[in-house]
Amino acid sequence: MTTGKDDKALRRRLARRLIAVQEEQRLRLSRELHDDLGQMLASIALELHIVRADSHEMDPRLARAAMLVDRLSARVHDAAWSLRPADLDRLGLRASVEDLASVLCGQLGIQCEMDLEALSSPLPTEVALTLYRIAQEALTNIGKHAAPSRVSVTAHIQDDRMRLTIEDDGRGFDGGAEPGPGHLGLAGMRERLALVGGKLSVETANGKGTTLYADAPLAG
Repeated sequence: MTTGKDDKALRRRLARRLIAVQEEQRLRLSRELHDDLGQMLASIALELHIVRADSHEMDPRLARAAMLVDRLSARVHDAAWSLRPADLDRLGLRASVEDLASVLCGQLGIQCEMDLEALSSPLPTEVALTLYRIAQEALTNIGKHAAPSRVSVTAHIQDDRMRLTIEDDGRGFDGGAEPGPGHLGLAGMRERLALVGGKLSVETANGKGTTLYADAPLAG
């Protein structure tokens, strides 16, 4: 006969397994997009540029076709990256989070402050992936809803835990109200962190910006 505690532990194991399966599928799809479709598009683009260089009558059409293929290649690359960034496995968590923040701030044309040396420390794969997804979700929300002039992304080790802090000086929101369309991801972030023994906390107010703290254990 199982107890409530046993049921809770079972649900937690099943949830962690579900996330692991989802990430495995993301990785497979990311590789297929990048290695297969991405390479085919690159080959087509090369052929179009070669033909265009030797053509005169159809030059405007070929130029447009080449432009569309280049745009499609960029979108395939972005889709593969969002599914599972190659740098997370190849270069590590620090470089991947730095890239997320740099891309966002570059797109918004705003100041970006980063201190992520702590993310160079070894972390269990599941914890590193969770922190990456937290950063990805938080920075995406900032780009969509916050309208900030500054973003700060820092990481520090406190006792036996890693703390990732993401702060912006944007619109903020009423932290005591029911989550709106732009903040539904907070519940998912909390749940995901809880599965690896972590905790999410948020400080925010209307017009006062938002600071998100993601704490996760250094050991699995």
